[in-house]
Parts: sequence; structure tokens; C-alpha cells
Amino acid sequence: MKKIKETKPRYPLFNSMHDIVNFVADSYGDNVLYKYYVGKDIREVSFNQYKDWFMGMGTTLFNRGWNGKRFAIVGESKPEWMSSFLSVMSAGGVIVPLDKELFAEQICNFVEYAECDGVFYTESHYDKVKDAKPAEGIFINLDDCEASEARGHFTFSKLMKEGLADYKNGNKTFCNYRPDTSVLASLVFTSGTTGTSKGVMLSQNNLLFNAYQCVNEVDFSADDVNISALPLHHTYECTAGNIAAMTCGVTICFNNSLKYFMKNVALFKPTGLVLVPLFVNTIYRRITDEIEKKGKSGTVKTGMAITGAARKVGIDLRRNMFKEIIDNLGGNVTKIVCGGAAVNPDIVKWFDSVGIRIEQGYGITECSPLVAVNPSSTHKVGSVGRAAIGSSVKIIVDNNYGVVYEAETGEIGEICVKGPNVMLGYYNNPEATKEAFTADGYFRTGDYGYVDKDGYIFISGRKKNIIVLTNGKNVYPEEIEEYLENIDVIKECVVVGRENDDDVVLTAVLFPDYDKFKGMSEEEISSALRTQIMNVNRRLPSFKQIRGIEIRRVEFEKTPTKKIIRSKI
Repeated sequence: MKKIKETKPRYPLFNSMHDIVNFVADSYGDNVLYKYYVGKDIREVSFNQYKDWFMGMGTTLFNRGWNGKRFAIVGESKPEWMSSFLSVMSAGGVIVPLDKELFAEQICNFVEYAECDGVFYTESHYDKVKDAKPAEGIFINLDDCEASEARGHFTFSKLMKEGLADYKNGNKTFCNYRPDTSVLASLVFTSGTTGTSKGVMLSQNNLLFNAYQCVNEVDFSADDVNISALPLHHTYECTAGNIAAMTCGVTICFNNSLKYFMKNVALFKPTGLVLVPLFVNTIYRRITDEIEKKGKSGTVKTGMAITGAARKVGIDLRRNMFKEIIDNLGGNVTKIVCGGAAVNPDIVKWFDSVGIRIEQGYGITECSPLVAVNPSSTHKVGSVGRAAIGSSVKIIVDNNYGVVYEAETGEIGEICVKGPNVMLGYYNNPEATKEAFTADGYFRTGDYGYVDKDGYIFISGRKKNIIVLTNGKNVYPEEIEEYLENIDVIKECVVVGRENDDDVVLTAVLFPDYDKFKGMSEEEISSALRTQIMNVNRRLPSFKQIRGIEIRRVEFEKTPTKKIIRSKI
């Protein structure tokens, strides 16, 4: 098996988040790091100002005895979110990013399960965190909100300014402190409830190394402007879209709503985008629909033929030929980094034809998350790329007869990863941690694929059970099945993801208890089951809701141990 490619790194491996913050302030100074909405206004934070925020909050954590504490963080993407994330871990604590789409009860359960001492939150999510009971009762509002003091809560702004004044008066406690970067620093929960979710334990070393991999695998620089579109609790967005991007000097613009994504693209005029396929598919459909409405499909096709021929003789006419298309994306986009799920190769080729390259990646939360990158310079269609710098990938085959071996080139098996980016393990779950690793220390991704003779990884099948949506979210079917199994008219059930055009539809495949439906027609049975499913959906976040139903007349095929064989569904 080929190891990672040897590459001279453009950026060094930093020893701590402190070092990254100091580096970006020294390197990029008053350049704009963040642009973001506050109401309808757009504000800016420079690299120097961000260092002040980091130092201010970190100093306050020490002054108030909150260093080394555990904090959950819930809310919209904003600079205060990222500053809190980095400050807590840099003060020797643990930060627990939670999905803002979770229900209040779920958030409260995670705060307790993760043994949090405090909670950072944005005002719009106050109702979700107000009943949480962090051990030390610390609540910090990331927004400037007068109501916070009435609640007995702190605000990020006041705490940061309090610490910053002390820091500038000579208090260097936090500035000079360097925590143990090999221990737990960020606890990231997979989708689910505390009963079905796994807590991925990441150290600063994991995140630092993965950021190092990102900045040396993808071509971003201080000349770039990016839109941060995914939620920050998503490790892909946090590590690649923010920590790595700031290291390169990128200006990061926070998208305030999926509804206004295209509007914000036109407003912020990004040069690059870090996205999941849902966004890429949406952009593609909107542009091609507009082309068709204007009756220009033939013109565009002819233009692609002309520019394709010109490229063969070293002449690139794409950005001039397709200026109108590129102008719809703000006029400056040259590259899109896409991860989280597979991208349609035809869409990749289409974007390349108009002058925008898509660099595909492959990752998983347990790897912080980057595993592989398929750069445009050596792009292979259909592949997710080669193992990222400093880590290695091998394919393990289990032939179901107890024989496990490393695959030959081109042989399909489970993709396994080893490197400094791989997690410490699962929180309070030594059994799951042990099962997740091979005897020689490789992490089992649960994804299946093969590696070609050049070391490129091709995924042939997704995880055994996990459903990956086009927006990059992972859905654990067992969690939804727990709800369905409590419905007495359902005898057996499996939740699957059915592909429908460019989307993945969560579908409940049901084997009803027909004894309870005697004398009823198929239509009546279907209607009754749909009513039950609607009741379940009311208790689930929108991205986990069941959108399709399939009804079986016979039981599911099972293994000798009576487990449903999902691959047969």
C-alpha cells in the first residue's frame, strides 16, 4: 500500500492554537479575517482584533478560575463562536460544540453527559439552553444582550474586554500558558441522542495536524475570500473552513442563512468556497436552470467545445467565455473544495468547463476530519484523492470466515486510516473505541472502497448503517428506528437513504403487524402508517425526519443471529 505523497509543506506544523493565533496576527495584521452579519449590518474583525479577542477571553478564563473547565457551545456561526472554541481549549479546557438544530431536551442531556461546567450560546438559542444544568452554572451569551445580566448570565463582549484590559496591563498568564496538547480538547458528538450518539474525543494535536494537512493540500492564500456556509459544530467547517483558512490568511465571510446563500455569494464575492455537495448541486441547478430559461443551453455547449479545444493547445478562454456564469457567483470564484459526501463527476466536469475547479475531499469526524484530498492538479475523476500529508490509508478485507488481511491494489475492503489526525477514542465508551481500531492502530472508517496503483482512494460503498445526506450531515438510522419500534402496529422497520436525483431521501421501510390491520385495504394501512410517521417526525429535527415510506408484505431477511441484513433492502 502506498503511503502519502511526499510534499514540501507551505506552512509549518504549529505546536498550539496560541501559536496559530500569534502567527496570523503577525502575518496578516489588519487584514480582514471575518465578515459577518449583526442584524442587517455587516461587521468586520481583523486578524489583530481576533488575537485581542482570543487573549481577552483566555485571560478572563484564568482570572475567574474557569481555565481547565468544560464548556458546551450552541449557536449560529460568528467570530465569537470560534474565539470561544479556541480560547477554552487553549486555557486547558474542553469545548463541546453542539448542533444548534438539536431540541432543548437533547442539548440539556448532552451538557450533563459531557460533564460541562458552562455553556456558551447565542441569544436565538437561549430557550434551548436555559434549562441546562452545567456543573458550575456558567452561562455566556455570545451576543451583546441586555437580558443576559437579568438572567445572571455573562456576555462574551464584557468578559473579553475585561480580560483584554488585564492582558494589556501586563497579565501574561494565559498568553504564556501552553496546555498539554495530547489530551482531550474538543468533544464532538455524532448525530443522535446520548443513548445512541458517540462522543468523538479530539486533542489539540489532532486539530493542529489536520489543519496542517488542509493548508498544505489545498491552494488557499491571503488573496482569497471564502464563505463559511456550514455550521461550526461541523468538524469539517471548524477545521478546514476556519482554523486552516485563517492560517492561510483567508478572509472568511459567515453566511447568515441557507436561504440567502446565493445573495451572500454575490455580496461577498468569494474567490473560493468550502462546501458540501448540497450547495454545489444547488448552485449547479440554479445556473443551468437559468441558462435553459434564457434559451442559451446550445450556446453554452458550443462554448465548452471551443474552450475545450483551446485548452488542448495551451490557451484558456474559459473565464472570458463564461463570464456571465461566473458573475452569478460574484465574479471571482476560481475553486470549490467539496467534502462530506460524494460529488457527481458530471457536475465536477461542468464546473471545470466554465473555469471553476472542484477539489474533492474525504473525511470523517474521527479523523478531525480530513482523510484524503483529490487536488485539481492531479485530479482523478471518481476518486476522493490520496491520503493527506502525514497520514496513511490501507484497505482491510474481512472475508466473513475470520480471515482479515490487507487488500491488494484495486481490491475492495474497509478504508482504514492512521495518523496524528485520528481521534483519541470515544468518550466513556472503551468497547466502541477498541472496536474502531485494528490491532496495528488503524482507525476503521466503516466506509468501503479500494486504492488504485497511484494511491488514489475510490469509495464503493458508504458506512454500513450511517446515512450521509447531501448536506454532509450523518444520520444514524438506529436512532430513528428506536422511535418506530415503539409503534405497536409496526413489526419490523429499517430506515435507509434512497437516492432521488441529487438528493438523499430518508425512507422508512416497514413490515406492519398485519394482524392489527385485519379488514383494512392497502390504502388504509398506508394512511395509518403515514399518520404514525408524522407523529414521529414532530419529535425529530428537520434533517432527520422521514420523507418516504415503503411497506413490505414479508419479513426482512435476517442473519443467523436474527439481525436484519440491511444490504438486502
